Amino acid sequence: MEGVIKKLLLIAVAFLMSAAIISAQSSAGKLAGQITDADTGEPLIGANIVIVNSNMGAATDINGEYYILNITPGTYDVKISYVGYSSKTIQGIRIVAGVTFELNESLTSGIDLDEIVVTDKKLFEEKATNTVKVVDSEQIAKLPVKGVSKIASLQSGVVSAEGSGGADGNAAINVRGGRGSEVLYIIDGVPQNNILTGNSAAQVSDNAIEQMAFQVGGYEAKYGQAQSGIINVTTKSGSPKYSIFADVVSSEFTDDYGYNLYSMNLSGPIIPGNADHTFFLSGERGWFLDSNPSAITLDFPTTGESYTNKPNDDAGVWRFTGRTKHSIGDFTLRLGANVNTRDGRTYIHSYAKNNSEFYPKFDQDNYSASLKVSHTLNKSSFWNLTAGFRRYYFEQYDPHFGTDLMAWGDSTLFANTFGVTLFEDGQRILYDDNGVFFGYGRVNNYYGKNENDNYTLDIDFTTQYENHLIEVGGGIQYYVVRNYAINPVNPALYDETLTRFERYEALQPTVYGYDLFGEEKTAVGSGTYQPKTPLFGYLYVQDRFELEDLVLNIGLRMDYFDTKEDILANADLPYAGGSDPFDFDAGDFVEKDAELEFSPRIGLGFPVTTSTVFHAQYGRFIQQPALTDLYNGPYDLVSFINMDPQYVRTGSLVSEETTQYEIGLRQVIGDNSALNITAFYKNIRGLVNRQTHFFQRTEGGESKTYIAPTNSDFGTTKGFAFSFDVSRMNYMSFSAQYTYSIAEGTGSSTGSSQTAVFRNQTREAPKVIAPLDFDQRHTLVFNLDFYIPKGELGFMEMFNANMLLSFNSGRPYTPLDYFDILSGNNGGPSTTGYVNSRYGPSTFRIDLRMEKAFQFGDLRISPYIWIENLLDADNVVAVYRSTGDAYTTGFLNTSDGLANIENRGEGYQQDYISRERDPANFGIPRLIKVGVKVSFANITF
Repeated sequence: MEGVIKKLLLIAVAFLMSAAIISAQSSAGKLAGQITDADTGEPLIGANIVIVNSNMGAATDINGEYYILNITPGTYDVKISYVGYSSKTIQGIRIVAGVTFELNESLTSGIDLDEIVVTDKKLFEEKATNTVKVVDSEQIAKLPVKGVSKIASLQSGVVSAEGSGGADGNAAINVRGGRGSEVLYIIDGVPQNNILTGNSAAQVSDNAIEQMAFQVGGYEAKYGQAQSGIINVTTKSGSPKYSIFADVVSSEFTDDYGYNLYSMNLSGPIIPGNADHTFFLSGERGWFLDSNPSAITLDFPTTGESYTNKPNDDAGVWRFTGRTKHSIGDFTLRLGANVNTRDGRTYIHSYAKNNSEFYPKFDQDNYSASLKVSHTLNKSSFWNLTAGFRRYYFEQYDPHFGTDLMAWGDSTLFANTFGVTLFEDGQRILYDDNGVFFGYGRVNNYYGKNENDNYTLDIDFTTQYENHLIEVGGGIQYYVVRNYAINPVNPALYDETLTRFERYEALQPTVYGYDLFGEEKTAVGSGTYQPKTPLFGYLYVQDRFELEDLVLNIGLRMDYFDTKEDILANADLPYAGGSDPFDFDAGDFVEKDAELEFSPRIGLGFPVTTSTVFHAQYGRFIQQPALTDLYNGPYDLVSFINMDPQYVRTGSLVSEETTQYEIGLRQVIGDNSALNITAFYKNIRGLVNRQTHFFQRTEGGESKTYIAPTNSDFGTTKGFAFSFDVSRMNYMSFSAQYTYSIAEGTGSSTGSSQTAVFRNQTREAPKVIAPLDFDQRHTLVFNLDFYIPKGELGFMEMFNANMLLSFNSGRPYTPLDYFDILSGNNGGPSTTGYVNSRYGPSTFRIDLRMEKAFQFGDLRISPYIWIENLLDADNVVAVYRSTGDAYTTGFLNTSDGLANIENRGEGYQQDYISRERDPANFGIPRLIKVGVKVSFANITF
């Protein structure tokens, strides 16, 4: 009976979603409050509240109360007027998605000029029932960091390795002890994560961002596919008048790392003088001589060469953003697009001395477009329909031969081109004479590419009924996923006794969505090499109940996941279902069942006094694992036959699950400061890791093993986050963010058990609770901002200095007895302590940005200097587990190391020391950039 009910539910979900294509994550903010008489305190009935430069507004009711719904996140001016009273304009109202901004004002009777009030930025979102961190365009422009993920890493509850993200700013972050793939990135309503890997390559120019809202837990039921956090980016919109902005920044004359970034924005009405149709365009070009600068130099005493910046490690980016807005009666239409591309090299330290010319190249593209239609039915109700499309593409290839795979291992072509022999005794070029670094001409033996297209459609309806803001919505996500991976430097590819098809089959590539040769895309439903087409969907309902002293946010989300993958019918007897007991056929596979998951979300906020607010939150969060651990091509299961043990994907993964709890206090102190303290706890289950499985070819036959991704890991994270913010004290403001957290579990990533599984005699991964690799116990970020407003202190007016201090405690590692960087200890090291029982060194860094603006009418010119790692600290981000030292493994001091020095000579010793000095073990050096911003506003024709 249970199975019948589940099937009926699945059919119902599929029917509800059949009118859509895929889901976007759209959300808006709300403005509400009360307008009263300044003298009597009596409510003003029928007062008008208008959002300036928009067609949005409201009138107060019999109690002087009002609300405005469906406001796009951003910063606005609000004008309040009433017959017989002076009007009032309040500037700088920051609207945040999913949060109510309460604006209570009083008007003075009499006819006077319009009063203008400039509001300070809210120190916290007092109507939020979870932790929401908001950074707007003004704040972003002052910070001495660039990139959405780097800005997010400044918030409490977030950890990021020092220097992560390199020059282009796409850092890896972990939120409250979650893995890096558990954060969902949304740009203008379109999810940006790559469903194949779980990560996001989306980038937006900082100069194009209107607002970034970061939820580090407890988000509403409308959000899914994220266990740890939501980063919701709203890009800028056009204004009623034209404006131009340009930003040029470079380090060409200040350091050796060749950082160059050029940005330009253009916005205004599409038709001059018509504020109902506006546009915003942004373009950015970045070029970096060293895409990931390191605090240490590359030194090679055996060649006499030394490099501050890594040769052949350049990268380039393009970023484009465009939006238009159209107001047509009760309808609002928004069109948006975001394009970012990146090309660069994959640094391989063992190639650095002789072979940097052969670093693999890659191209990475991320395109998204959105269409949002919003219809206001009346002052209390509206609906939105958001359609989106996103395409992600990645390709890695040899810098000389590109995608001509037949040329990669062509010995004759190679000898004629480079003057070296590609194969020696049937093997690729190995080490040079000293035996430490690879010789010139070694080709990285991997070619791969993947593409996934994401079609989205989301529809939601919102209505205000008394004190209840009720939202109902749903949508689906339809993907077309393609993947190709092959090792082309193989003599089998040149076996003239085989056809071209047989040669490629012999290399057993991972392939779906492309033909066998990786040259052409294959269509959906085309057969053997057809792409994967997962279908995800959701429905949700939530109620935000708001009283003067209580906010109750209750929601329920239903997720539907159908990966549409054929999986082994019986992984214990993989050949038992077909006609051949020693090979696979159709009878060995069944279609994977779709999943249906329900996730309740509850948030509570209540003020004890006008300046003290408590909040609490509980939620269940479901996320599909990275599909690269689930999907197979036609050759991927061959490993069952020819190797024991071998890594294979059986496709039998299910959703990962996190249950979160949060309780916090927000306290206003005085007129300009606030304290936030939040305690959190997360229980995480079903995370993917690699485990050993046993199988038999025939029932009762010999037991064999394979290694496969399995929902085997679990963990717990707990801690508290503290923040103290001062909005303005004379010319200064500052923010302190501190997090103490403990992140423990059975595995830190999908491959963290791989080595243990291969080396253990039992082929089993140890099941122990230990600190996770990103268990950073103490994280402190202090931001100090000094700004002199226009018209004060003479020449020093509009001067800004922003200093960022960050401290991170060390991350854990498992100590080893010794380690040879070349051989990996000839069979495996021995641990000398518990898993992740020791911690590396802490890091400390100061970043500084100083800017002085000059105003000439509507023209503003702002030269600035931006210095990262002001003190030039050599921050360590990784250590060798045999020593706990970033510089040396200690191997050369062992008996084996000393014997190698005696046998191979001084060149071996010098190169070994150079090999140990891996740039990846260190954060960034001091980076000095100078730039200038030019803006010209209020242009009319």
